[in-house]
Amino acid sequence: MLPESTTKEFSILSYLDQNSDATQRQLSEHVGVSLGTINILLKRMVKKGLLKIERLQPNSVKYFLTPAGIANKLERTYGYIVRTYRELMEYQQKMVSLVHTLQKKYPKRIICFYGPNDEMYLLIEGMVNSLSVEAKIIPEDSEKNLLYDASINEIVVLVWRTEDEEKLAHRGYACENLLKVLV
Repeated sequence: MLPESTTKEFSILSYLDQNSDATQRQLSEHVGVSLGTINILLKRMVKKGLLKIERLQPNSVKYFLTPAGIANKLERTYGYIVRTYRELMEYQQKMVSLVHTLQKKYPKRIICFYGPNDEMYLLIEGMVNSLSVEAKIIPEDSEKNLLYDASINEIVVLVWRTEDEEKLAHRGYACENLLKVLV
């Protein structure tokens, strides 16, 4: 986990990269800190050589990322991508393990992932396809395909939203919420 000031600096660099004419008030709102804190952070970033401030008029300035600021932002972005990718791979392995555990526990049942076609759905779809996991994926908008065709006793459903868990459990399905199980 990055220190809070480092996270705030990254947020400022990212925002200024896209909005060089941003005011300190806009930065304050974007980062979620006081104007005084923004002022201190900007001065610190100028001192570190990450930012350059150019005064346009007595009451307006423009912020520029220096080459060091651009490199710093790219380095932090790369680090974030690597950490996020590792976490995604870790969760995919946990899901594979969960599917194998459920297959042993319920050897004659079909294991299904059910939920909206969102980022989690895409992660699960990639896992099922690339890791050859024996499970079905049911998008929320096509639940009639399997959930209504199969008997309740033939299926175990894995969901990632509480409302889906409650709805399917109320119908009598064996149901597990991935977000509770994978913690």
